Amino acid sequence: MKKLKVMKTLVKQLAAATFLAFLLLVGNVKAEGTETNALSREIIETPLQLENWMTDETIWNTNTVNMAEFDQETEATLELEDWMIDDTTWNVNETEKEPELTVEPWMTDKNFWK
Repeated sequence: MKKLKVMKTLVKQLAAATFLAFLLLVGNVKAEGTETNALSREIIETPLQLENWMTDETIWNTNTVNMAEFDQETEATLELEDWMIDDTTWNVNETEKEPELTVEPWMTDKNFWK
């Protein structure tokens, strides 16, 4: 119990010393010339470049005739396989028994939890 009080006191002293050192450091900072004026900043935007794909008719034309020029992406057909419906694979009829939870002596021992 005495050791715990000493540790608490030590932690409090370290925290107070750290806080005091931080205040001294912050108080001694001489920051000058950090003000910025919004008018002193000039915003320069880079010019946009027009690329070929941006003006390509085959991309932006939504007619069905032009849609044939693009490859249609298709997914493979799904098939039902035997193992997917086999009862032995999924253990449908078997139920696993878990051991019952019991209170063991060490769980209620007051000396163990101190």
